[in-house]
Amino acid sequence: MQLKMKGFLRTVTIALISLFLISVAAGCAKTGDQTPATKGEKVLRLGAVKDFKEAIEGQNLVFERFVGVDREGNTVPQLAESWDVSKDGKIYTFHLRKGVKFHNGTVLDASAAKFAFQWIANQAPFGRYIEKVETPDNNTLKVYFKEYYAPFLLDLASGWTSPVICPEAVEPVGSVDGKLTNFIGTGPFKLVDYEKDKQAVLVRNDDYWGNKPKVDKVIWKTIPDPHAQIVALKAGEIDMIGITEHHSSIPYVEVPGLRKAGIKVEETSYGRYQVLEFNCQKEPFNDKKVRLALNLAIDSEKMVKELFGGLPEPAYTITAPWFKYGPSNVKQKYGYDPEKAKQLLAEAGWKDTDGDGILDKNGKPFVFELLIPAGEANADAVAVFVQSELKKIGVQMKLLTLESGAAWDRSKKGEYDMFVHHSFCLPSIPGGIAIG
Repeated sequence: MQLKMKGFLRTVTIALISLFLISVAAGCAKTGDQTPATKGEKVLRLGAVKDFKEAIEGQNLVFERFVGVDREGNTVPQLAESWDVSKDGKIYTFHLRKGVKFHNGTVLDASAAKFAFQWIANQAPFGRYIEKVETPDNNTLKVYFKEYYAPFLLDLASGWTSPVICPEAVEPVGSVDGKLTNFIGTGPFKLVDYEKDKQAVLVRNDDYWGNKPKVDKVIWKTIPDPHAQIVALKAGEIDMIGITEHHSSIPYVEVPGLRKAGIKVEETSYGRYQVLEFNCQKEPFNDKKVRLALNLAIDSEKMVKELFGGLPEPAYTITAPWFKYGPSNVKQKYGYDPEKAKQLLAEAGWKDTDGDGILDKNGKPFVFELLIPAGEANADAVAVFVQSELKKIGVQMKLLTLESGAAWDRSKKGEYDMFVHHSFCLPSIPGGIAIG
């Protein structure tokens, strides 16, 4: 197999409702010659930042959904071969794909599909809208809604909440309220060995209903440090990096060196980006003028050129332009205008009254903290760049890096001023904007 790298290469700046979001989504993947194993077995060794069971890309090797989604955001058949929708949009009839089996041999019939759907509904946004689920025959699943819920199919296509599992995959077994403990899906690979935070071993599912994988085995190695991944890649200890993450796991600064080392680099854009999110429940970010000012103060084009060698493209709208719910009709887009930023801050009452270079209001300096999860690829470089840009307009941003889990816990509790993370992606509206 030819060496290659794949990635997410788009920078997006967003300001919508109460969130100010600046995003840089980037990632790389490299594949190497498949290492021969016993009796000519083709093995692909993947380097990953996350543990296999915690990574959606790992789960996607094992699990599938009733419906999928294409690059533009259109739903497409997967385990449901087709579906019908009633005129009032409240009844969905799914026709299941025939001949599909779970890895333990259980047939995906209407009964198994009903279990899987009810388990999904217990954790998906659409769950509270469901009235009942019926199985008219052995190959049909019928879902009744209490009221019309527009994003149902997109929710169902979501890789985050909607894996189709069998009753034996949860504890207690057969409980639609059970916890997923056994990775038993219908996907192209079966999980045969797993050691948390170290590695997972998967073998090809020869009974897979779709196109069979070209490799016999996948070894997923957890290597949290992106730089350590690169060392392992160059040493031949792993064959692919970056493809195991839905956002960048390879710092852009490393790309020239990888190319120089003779590694073929492949790039593609999935419309993901990095996000700087305001806590709009706290001052000063509860003021729209302040949020807009900080947006205008950051030169995204300069950031792309200086930090990322021009690999990503700056963008100034909420989603990638090809996304069907994207900003094709947006006429006025955010750009770089530091003078306008200063004007807006002055209108909001922020002025440098003591001549120390930092704006202040009612005796309080404009100083806030950016919360950074450790391991958020490229976030450190972005944070320092943004810090420098804001300093030019009299705003001081301090940086706080915490272990990823601790940082996310603080963000969920609202214990932050600004938080950096990567955006959602299809089928969710990128940026985290969704219908609850």
